[in-house]
Amino acid sequence: MNQAVNTAKTRQKSALNSYTASALLLAFAGMIAKILGAVYRIPLTNLLGAEGIGIYQLVFPIYALMLTLSSSGIPTAIARLVSEKRTLGEKLEEQKVMKSSFVLLFVLGTLATLIMLLIAVPLSNLQGAFAIRYGYFVVAPAILIVAISSYFKGWFQGNMNMVPTAISQIAEQVFKMLFGLLFAYLLLPQGVISAVIGALIGISLSEFLAMLVLAVIYFARKEKQLPRIKMDTATTKSLVRVSLPIMASGLVFPIVQFVDSLMIVNLLVGRGLARDIAISQYGILSAPVNSLVNMPIVITLAFAVAIVPIISSKRALRDAVSIKDKASLAVKLSFLIGAPCFAAIFVLARPLMQILYPSLSVANIDLAAALLMVSSVSVILLSLSQVFTSLMQALGKTVKPVIILLITAVCKITLDVILIMHMGIIGAALSSVIAYTLCVLIGWCTMSKLLGKEENLIKSISKIMLNSVIIGLIIFGLTFLLNKWWLVLASVLIAVPTYFVLIIACRVFREEELISFPFGKQIATFSKKFRKKSEDL
Repeated sequence: MNQAVNTAKTRQKSALNSYTASALLLAFAGMIAKILGAVYRIPLTNLLGAEGIGIYQLVFPIYALMLTLSSSGIPTAIARLVSEKRTLGEKLEEQKVMKSSFVLLFVLGTLATLIMLLIAVPLSNLQGAFAIRYGYFVVAPAILIVAISSYFKGWFQGNMNMVPTAISQIAEQVFKMLFGLLFAYLLLPQGVISAVIGALIGISLSEFLAMLVLAVIYFARKEKQLPRIKMDTATTKSLVRVSLPIMASGLVFPIVQFVDSLMIVNLLVGRGLARDIAISQYGILSAPVNSLVNMPIVITLAFAVAIVPIISSKRALRDAVSIKDKASLAVKLSFLIGAPCFAAIFVLARPLMQILYPSLSVANIDLAAALLMVSSVSVILLSLSQVFTSLMQALGKTVKPVIILLITAVCKITLDVILIMHMGIIGAALSSVIAYTLCVLIGWCTMSKLLGKEENLIKSISKIMLNSVIIGLIIFGLTFLLNKWWLVLASVLIAVPTYFVLIIACRVFREEELISFPFGKQIATFSKKFRKKSEDL
């Protein structure tokens, strides 16, 4: 037994050290995908207008809900179980996991697609946009396609190979940009609703093509084809047991978004707004504003995805010290990305809206800027929430995230009713910030109980926050007089290397952590030279 564990430790050593590299690869690909997604939303918003993008966004909450029901928990469970089985050298058990997961994903994907088709008509009536039922029809096939894609992603991530997932993310966004804009443009002469449906057709087509990319990479390696073994009952139960709590935690926010899509517009109408204006305001919050807020979050999501197989394998080896180190690193990295992005988005809220969405009216730009400033802090909050959820799932505490997210959801929905009636659409953004703050506080306390307190982590976070404030002030100083796109770009280009130098100077990361980064040796060498020169001065 000791020999098996030692062999497993040796086999995992290099893979475990590559956590940060894998996460940053996913982060880089995710960042490119989000940039492409944001670029796609800009001409789409300008093409459809505020009301059109609001109608477009009405489809997404139920679509996201069906995706979560069909495929959210199982890929993470695949990654976790495959990582554990491979760590212990149990090849046959790994194949059983893959067989069971494919059957489950296919069945769930098919059921969710059928549900989407069946509820399209009554749901569009409830949302007050009956014509959008055709949008539900054309996007429904994407649910099954994403479920199949999730099978491939789960296996690759379980083997700590993030390249195929990264490729598929970028491919999906490229295809969506090409076909979504093309179909929306071609159908626009027939009306805004037709253009929205055209954009949704682009989603289904892009998901299908991205799935083909993953399948080609998967089957190119013959030894990794679908195993020709019978479905194992015990393995299926284990897969369901692991995936159900993960799926439950993943369901919370799509349900909240779905409730929002029904409540926000109706609450705004109840407050005295015309329905078309209410839909426009909901569209501004859910499309331009949330797209910019979510862009940096995808980077920290990459760390959250990559941490699951790493922590799971460490847990299998009962390596408590490494678990704590990797968990602390994941939290630091989420702050490293989230804090300066929050500062930059807060300072640049109005210039970004003016530059990216010139077709919006002055009143809509003012509203969007105000919403973005309120929502900007969610970059940090959602980043931490994702990391805490993934850490708990990897440690086998899969019920805790569900409870935390349920508390968050109840808080969010309750605050929506109160704040929207008093503050309008701004209340919807503020309710999210308050609810996410509660979520992070509970998650932080839970992780502290599981892993113990880490004083060095608090010090590092304090340094990151201070440096982020400095970066925010630099950007504000460069842009507060002019809202020109080249000045905004220049301020960001100046802020990024400045932030990098500040982080090195403040010794936020230990040398062994720096070495684990891509180009880590060069970064560590630069850090040593920089510190030496600083000490000489």
